[in-house]
Amino acid sequence: MTKSLKARQIVIEAGRQGAEYLEIIESGKQSSVEIVVERGAKATIFDCSTSAAHSVKVTLAAESTLTYVSLSNASARKLTSTVGQGAKIHWHCTTIGGSGDSHELISTCIGPKAESTVDWIFSATGKQKQSVSVRNIFDAPEGKGEITLKGIAEEKAFVTCNGMIEITEQGRGTNTYLTEDVLMLDATAHVEAIPALEIRTNDVKASHSATVSRVTAENLFYLQSRGINETKARQMFVEGFLGALTERIADREIRAKVAEAIIRQQR
Repeated sequence: MTKSLKARQIVIEAGRQGAEYLEIIESGKQSSVEIVVERGAKATIFDCSTSAAHSVKVTLAAESTLTYVSLSNASARKLTSTVGQGAKIHWHCTTIGGSGDSHELISTCIGPKAESTVDWIFSATGKQKQSVSVRNIFDAPEGKGEITLKGIAEEKAFVTCNGMIEITEQGRGTNTYLTEDVLMLDATAHVEAIPALEIRTNDVKASHSATVSRVTAENLFYLQSRGINETKARQMFVEGFLGALTERIADREIRAKVAEAIIRQQR
């Protein structure tokens, strides 16, 4: 069951379970949504708002779980979450296009054994510009979660992705990882991938990696020599490269909408 909401506050009541998801649709110049997930509740939210500037604030009580899927086309995002004891949040964001759009996500684990996972897909083509900044802050013992930033830059697009893991003095026992992986489909595209760690305690596991790879003319020629035209060949590279992250969206209906939006960008 799907419910479409135009609301500025959503409360997921304590103990609520189930497979249904909530869909947020906001529009206009600015929009703001606050989500409170009460103790033990579990939900999935799909946010396809089109506001030029859209902000989301999420608060998770102890032992709650939230999957938040955000799909944005030329709409700036500012996302924050506070994760309580034993709670889990999975952010899955996809940003497509943009004319200098800036996207920011800050997730803070304030309770022991809290978990914050961020998957972010970005795609820019033509002369589009995007800036993506994601920070996981672990401010309590035994936190965990990963950041995975994965994106495509084509033609003369300009993309900057900044990932940061911060572990405070209270974050002992944290286990976390940061990955930035960008594919350039054209030599004229520009990419800046900047991973960072800030660790202020001992007894943690934290690391990061960043790669920028290119699709060459030889790569495309290989597929074209087998009867696949250039447009389809480029689309295949994109789908293969980003598919690992789209597959992490458990809800089939939401996953299909995100995949379709990515494919539409290639047409």
